[in-house]
Amino acid sequence: MTTTPPLPTANGGRARPLRLSERQILDAARACVLAAGVHDTTLNDVARRAGVSRMTLYRRYSDIGSLISEVLGHEFARILRENTEPSPQAPPDPRPARRKLVETVLAVVRAFHADPLMRQVLDAEPEILMPYLINRFGSTQQIAVNLLANRLDAGYRDGSVRRGSIAVQAHSIVLTAQAFIISAAATGPIPVARLLDELGAMLDAYLAPGPSASGQGEAEAEAAKS
Repeated sequence: MTTTPPLPTANGGRARPLRLSERQILDAARACVLAAGVHDTTLNDVARRAGVSRMTLYRRYSDIGSLISEVLGHEFARILRENTEPSPQAPPDPRPARRKLVETVLAVVRAFHADPLMRQVLDAEPEILMPYLINRFGSTQQIAVNLLANRLDAGYRDGSVRRGSIAVQAHSIVLTAQAFIISAAATGPIPVARLLDELGAMLDAYLAPGPSASGQGEAEAEAAKS
């Protein structure tokens, strides 16, 4: 049976590949939301667009909300995967880990702003994102925390990141990035690009070590280049 590439799971592993019918349903639900919005999308609409029976859909999803939550979860995971996984053909990156971490976070935030499904939700129905902001971290947020933990550990090792609690630092970065994704529109006329410049400066300053550690980290990074 045809499958699609597996998505990452919260523990950093890989989920099972989606079966073709599952992929059809998620793609159909995404298309329905883009066309009609979250509140005007029904399970019947999705079944019709996916070419599956209504009973097939009702057996898998108790209501449209559970289906939309799964669509958003897969969208978030895809954005993270596409903007954090280096190309296998890419040469080794000699930059200090702090710089790579900050630029990765900025790339992810830009990707969320550019994603059509996220734009639809943020522009018309941002309230459906509230569970991701006020409840316990979901699987996608935990994926981000795990990715950041690896980058922070690399920064500890090359001396470019201030030592502290990796868990606290990773969670703090996720919470900060979320604010720049969800609340950017509330700033009115300030361009998102300007906000992201400030986000980069904030994260760099937050993660920068003290003067003595910084000098050591830069020396180690320069030695790694040679």
